[in-house]
Amino acid sequence: MQASSIFNGYIGSHLCYHLGKSGIFDLFNDAEKIDIKTLTDNKNNEQKSSLFKSLIDYSLKFGLFEQDQHEKLSLTTLGKDLKKNVGFFTWAVGGYGDFIKNFTSINPDNGESFYSMVDGGDVALGSRQANRAFMWDTVVAEFDQQDIKNIVDLGSGNAGALINVCKVFDGVNGIGIDISSKAIVEANENILNNDMQQRITVHNQNVLDAIDDPALGEKFDQVDTVMSFMMMHDLFNAQDPVKVLRKLRTTFPNANTFFIADTFLSDEQQLDADTPIFSYGFEYVHHFMNIKLFNKEDYEQYFVEAGFEITKVKYLNVPNTYLYVLK
Repeated sequence: MQASSIFNGYIGSHLCYHLGKSGIFDLFNDAEKIDIKTLTDNKNNEQKSSLFKSLIDYSLKFGLFEQDQHEKLSLTTLGKDLKKNVGFFTWAVGGYGDFIKNFTSINPDNGESFYSMVDGGDVALGSRQANRAFMWDTVVAEFDQQDIKNIVDLGSGNAGALINVCKVFDGVNGIGIDISSKAIVEANENILNNDMQQRITVHNQNVLDAIDDPALGEKFDQVDTVMSFMMMHDLFNAQDPVKVLRKLRTTFPNANTFFIADTFLSDEQQLDADTPIFSYGFEYVHHFMNIKLFNKEDYEQYFVEAGFEITKVKYLNVPNTYLYVLK
C-alpha cells in the first residue's frame, strides 16, 4: 500500500457515505440506469440539486458511475461493490467518524467520554445496512425453523431487524432495547412508518439496566426468543461474560432460543492489500475505546459455562462474524 491509496481511500470513504445517506445508492435498487436530471433538477431546493450534482461529478471521477450519451448513470463494478458494502462506510464515517478524528484529544477530567463522539444512529443504520446485504437471509432461514411469537432484540438500533422479522413472520411481536437515544428516535419513526406500533415497542436503556428493570419483567416473561447482533462484546466488557449470559437466561425464563451474533478478534497481524473490509476498522475503534474483543473460542467457552447448548454456528459473510443458535 502507498500513502496515496490511503489518502484517496479516505476521501472515497466519505464520498461513499454521502451516496448512501443522500439516498442516491438506493435509487439503483430498482433500476440499472438513473437519469441525471431526476437528481439535479430540483426546482424547490437548489442547494440539494447542487449537492447531488457534485456527488455525481466526483463519483464519476472516482469511477463509481458511468454516464452514457443520454445523461443516464449506471454503477460500475466498483460502484456496485461499494453500494453492497455501504453499511460499513455508514458505520465508520457516520458512526465513528468524530471519534476517529478526535479521540486523542479527549479529556476525561472535563467529563468528556469516547461515547459522546459516537453517533449511535449511524452505527445502528450501518449495522442494519450490512446486516441486510450480507447476513439477513441466513438469519431469517434460522428464524424460520423456530416457533417465534414474542422476540426481544438486545441492541435493537433503529428497529430494522425487528420490523423485518414482524413482516416476514405473521403474529410475531417484538421488544427492542438500545442505549442510543438517537437510535430509539429513528426506531420509533421506522415503527410508525411501517405501521408496526401495535406489534413492536422499543426502550431507551442500557441492556444490563433493562434486564434488571421490574417494569419490564412481565413483558420479558412472555419472550420466547432472544436475539442480539453485534453488541455482546459490549456486555462482556461491562460484566463477567458468563455472569451476563446466566443473567440473560434468568431474565427470559421462557425463551427457548437465543440468537447471538458478533464479530470476533481476527488472527491477522498486519494490514495489507488483501485485508478484508471491516476487520481492522472494527478492531481499531474498539481498541482506542478500551473495549476488549474476544476470540470465537472464548464465546463458545462462555456459552457452555453459562449452561447453553450450541445447536448451530453459521458464518454471516462478514469477516470474523458468526451467528450462534443457542438452546
